[in-house]
Amino acid sequence: MTIRKNTDYFRILLYLLFTAAMLFLEYTLDNREPFSLALAYALALSGLSPYVVSFFFFAVSIVRPTFVNILLHGGQALLLMLGFFVRSRLKKRKNPLPPLLALSLGLGLYVGFAPFSPYTLISALSPVLQKTCVCAFAFLLSAVFTVATNALLKKLLKCRLLGEEIVFCALLFVATGIGICNFWSLNAYTGIAFFILLTFTFVVKDASALVCAFVLSLPPALTASLPLDRFFVYGTAVALFVRAGRLSATLALLCAFFAYGYFDGLYTYATPLLVQSVLAAVLPALLFILLPSPLVREMENKLIFYREKHLSRIAINRNRSAIGEQLFEISAVFREIQTTFAALGSNEAEAGAREYIRSCVTEEACKNCPQYRSCQRKGLAEELDKLIAVGCLKGKTSLIDLPRALAETCINQSNVLYAVNRQLSDYRKYMTETENAANGRALLANQAQGISAILKNLAIEQSEPLKMYTDKERALNAALQKAGVVCSEVLIYGDADDPTLSLITYGIADVKKIAAIASEQFHETMIISQRLTLSNDKFCCILRKKPQFDAVFGVASMKKTGEIASGDTHSVIRIDERRFMVALSDGMGSGEYARRISESTISLLESFYRAKMPSETVLSTINKLITFTNEETFACVDIAIVDLDDGKADIIKIGSPVGFILSGNTVKVLETATLPLGILDTLHPDASSYDLKENDVLLFLSDGVTDAFGSTTDLYEVLKTLPARNPQQLVDTLLERTLAAYGGIAKDDATAVAVRLFRSPQI
Repeated sequence: MTIRKNTDYFRILLYLLFTAAMLFLEYTLDNREPFSLALAYALALSGLSPYVVSFFFFAVSIVRPTFVNILLHGGQALLLMLGFFVRSRLKKRKNPLPPLLALSLGLGLYVGFAPFSPYTLISALSPVLQKTCVCAFAFLLSAVFTVATNALLKKLLKCRLLGEEIVFCALLFVATGIGICNFWSLNAYTGIAFFILLTFTFVVKDASALVCAFVLSLPPALTASLPLDRFFVYGTAVALFVRAGRLSATLALLCAFFAYGYFDGLYTYATPLLVQSVLAAVLPALLFILLPSPLVREMENKLIFYREKHLSRIAINRNRSAIGEQLFEISAVFREIQTTFAALGSNEAEAGAREYIRSCVTEEACKNCPQYRSCQRKGLAEELDKLIAVGCLKGKTSLIDLPRALAETCINQSNVLYAVNRQLSDYRKYMTETENAANGRALLANQAQGISAILKNLAIEQSEPLKMYTDKERALNAALQKAGVVCSEVLIYGDADDPTLSLITYGIADVKKIAAIASEQFHETMIISQRLTLSNDKFCCILRKKPQFDAVFGVASMKKTGEIASGDTHSVIRIDERRFMVALSDGMGSGEYARRISESTISLLESFYRAKMPSETVLSTINKLITFTNEETFACVDIAIVDLDDGKADIIKIGSPVGFILSGNTVKVLETATLPLGILDTLHPDASSYDLKENDVLLFLSDGVTDAFGSTTDLYEVLKTLPARNPQQLVDTLLERTLAAYGGIAKDDATAVAVRLFRSPQI
């Protein structure tokens, strides 16, 4: 079987680029100094194949060949391969001595055999000594090039380069750029420099483009005495227009180039030279514009990735995951508690109690009877069980409850009935305690179920890792800086439709300006959800999307004439930033006792809904708590959970009178067929969802209001005449009409709660 390996085109491109660099380094100075050998040594030491690198090093000698130069490069290439071969055979494969020795011998060959024209600048030194100094400098350059190639091959676009790595990479480029100018031409270097400047500036999009321009300006300055300020102007032009797109940045560079050409006399050049100069600027610009967008985007993303601080996100996500797992475990514990309490409920206690009553009656009234054994043989024990069963249902037995067989046979009926009734008295106490215990277990089971649901929802919410919004964070940070808001950190997390934004600012925290800038960036109205002071001049601002709706409320209440307290209680609370609850509870009757029932119900509703417990669990738990006592207590309840993002209202009515939704000229009636809280052990509330629109009014009423008007039709006619724009005015007027309908004397507690939604101002 033949296995074909995929060709690594990127590595081939690397070899070709570095081969070109070795070629240009041959022409950095006038005597084809061995700088290319220093680069070949550095490349082999940085992880590229020393044999392939040595081959390409030898290949550069073929350009403008001479016999001595080819032999010299061949010997240096063989020495380099031999040094790295010996190194690979040693036990300590990273031993630097064999490659260093090979490099030293290769530089020695240059000193001994390379043709050399002495430099007049250091004419005091002999040619051999000058060559030795050049080789010593090349030896030092090999260390510089090693650091640079390591950074380029292993770290570029993968992590942040160190300062010395950036400097050494710049030195490698400057040396290569000088060789390009000497070997090729200044126009060729200009084209390469323009392409590098455009690509680098477009990827980084910051002031480091000016540093790049400075490095690019050095080779032409050293070879052609071109002023340094020229490339600085080029870099500034590109940096100013780069955020407007590739085309704008390219046009800015070309405009700067042709403007300089006017002062340089470019347009007076002979046609061939003019064409070369123009092509040197236009061709790289065209190549930059034609670069594939995915390639440019990939470079941007990689650069952004290593610029960003990821450890904080990783730490947050790890903590969220750990908290989520722990919450799941705790949720499972409470679910198991609920299952256990539910399993404990059975009829075994009642059956055991009846068995105990039969044994006591038999011991007390039957065993001393002379016909005891005869009755046993006739099966009258089963008849006694029937009598006890009836007694348990009625609470007491009499002669008419005796089964026929027992009445005809038993000669001691009065003693049997007395014994049964005495045991039934104890049985009632025992069953009351058993029932209370069962109710307690059911209550605890409901609570465990509710807590389990809360913890499970929290676990799901916490387990979701923070998403990456790097582009948005960069854009927002740039917009804040542009507006004069000093911002050191920006973090965006949550769903894309409902993001949460956290940022650290310095100086005076202008929350209005910050919110306005964030709103513009997200195309949503953002508001400051929280502002935390970290120090005297350092703040953390947390922003959330502003809900689509807001609400105004109106409440009016009056107590029954002659009572000191009202049995009606209402509540309007914010569950979270996006939802609120409005509730009205009407306790049984009126006065202080009714008030306590109503207040307890509302207090429990507030606590449970703030804890985000499921509605079914909330209502069944409150119902159990009210029915837990033997007193006659109940409450009629209206509940509405309203979402301000979309106006959705979940309305629950339990034994309460009619409610209304006032929408423009229409009125929607809300009714219920369920009994109040506290009457039955089980509860099946009426729950419905409604979509409230702008300016819709939700109206809850206690029975003190509805009873005053006699019928829903009469109340409906009254509501059509009342102003609904102002909720407070609506409920005040309604209670005035209620009191008038009662003839000026309030015959019951009366309360009205109104909520109107209105659209929040958006951007």
